[in-house]
Amino acid sequence: MYKVTSTEARDVVADLLRRVTQGNETVGITRYGKVEAVLISNERYERLTRNLMEDR
Repeated sequence: MYKVTSTEARDVVADLLRRVTQGNETVGITRYGKVEAVLISNERYERLTRNLMEDR
């Protein structure tokens, strides 16, 4: 997982979007050294949520 601080993420959001959509990369956004949010492509999100719904 590639990690950036919330301040860095704000400054480079276009690059982060490129990273998650072109590769199968995940970006962790940190605050005070702890991952608080994760940025993934919509395709990956749909795949993950579809798998969750199938398990019900």
